[in-house]
Amino acid sequence: MRKFYYNIDPQDFQKFQAFAETAAERLGEFFNEFSKYSSFGSDTDMHNTKPKAIRIDLAEDDNNVYVFAELPGLAKEDVNVSITDNHILTISGNKRRLYDDSLKIIRGERNYGEFSRRITIEREIETEKISATFRDGVLTVTLPKPEPARPKTVNINIQ
Repeated sequence: MRKFYYNIDPQDFQKFQAFAETAAERLGEFFNEFSKYSSFGSDTDMHNTKPKAIRIDLAEDDNNVYVFAELPGLAKEDVNVSITDNHILTISGNKRRLYDDSLKIIRGERNYGEFSRRITIEREIETEKISATFRDGVLTVTLPKPEPARPKTVNINIQ
């Protein structure tokens, strides 16, 4: 029997992993939507308050890694951002209804309640220099990369 050996570039694997996570989320959303309007789902599914996953983009340049998260309808006070020692960034919060609960919902497509998204950052970052901005419903988290080590030059006297 012939053996096969594969050389997989870690960056290619990370791209595949990100694709697989996004595909799984979107498939889950598709089936949730399908079950809402099919005979397979119950009437209570129409008023589901479980929030969907936060949609993100992950990008980088020479100096930083960036996380862009869509958080429409939220104020920055409703959002929490934290990072662990093992580089897991967590975006969480609570989306509140903008109207009184006494109203009778005829059609409910918006999600409310607590939400959370964990993102593993696969690069070395300087956690003490992380910053975040929130504008027009988009959270931008900037994660600075450490500066590359510079070679140290020492002059040696010749005797």
